[in-house]
Amino acid sequence: MSVPRGVAFFDVDETLVSVRTLESFLMFYLKRVPTMISLERLRELRDQVLELDRTEFNRVYFGIWAGQPEEQVLEAGRAWYAEVSAVPGFFRDNVLRLLRDHRSAGDHIVLVSGSFDGPLRALGDALGIDRLYCTELEVTDGRYTGRISQAMIGDDKRHAVEDYLRPLGDGVRSWGYGDHPSDLPLLERVTDPVVVGSDPAMLAVAADRHWTVLSIDVPLAPRG
Repeated sequence: MSVPRGVAFFDVDETLVSVRTLESFLMFYLKRVPTMISLERLRELRDQVLELDRTEFNRVYFGIWAGQPEEQVLEAGRAWYAEVSAVPGFFRDNVLRLLRDHRSAGDHIVLVSGSFDGPLRALGDALGIDRLYCTELEVTDGRYTGRISQAMIGDDKRHAVEDYLRPLGDGVRSWGYGDHPSDLPLLERVTDPVVVGSDPAMLAVAADRHWTVLSIDVPLAPRG
């Protein structure tokens, strides 16, 4: 790996894009494969969402994908990205502009997300990123088992940053962009942390630690 000027690490959901990719992609996929889950079960899961922390939500969510062919999901991810990226407001314009500025300056671009490669691989390819760290699902005989083989929440994000920076040696400047307390381990590991948005807990941390805050105009894109 060539040593870049620096490395910029971006969270994805509600940082780089204005949607929750897990929810948006699932709704898109269900239009293609409506037999994936019954409407009754889907309603039950929606009712449970508010009671679950992110780790438990991800366990339940990714369990839905059990039995789905990996290549079919990735192909759907490409179609999903083509559709949603054409909608105004999908990307946070100011964050996307910073990503492109980093790339123009010779920095490596790394996405670090709790989502998975179903929706994220196409997004990363379109942006020309250098690496994607995301939740990895177990695959057997070409199909998802519904089990998580590598999570990407909280401290997992710090480990991802350390994994990428380690071979570059000391002294490489690094930026981190995140919107949620689960991104704090990532932000604490980089030289230049940036809080995106207006989460009260994150703004309090930014004020206490004198971190940069990047405002956004709309909390979430309208739900389709």
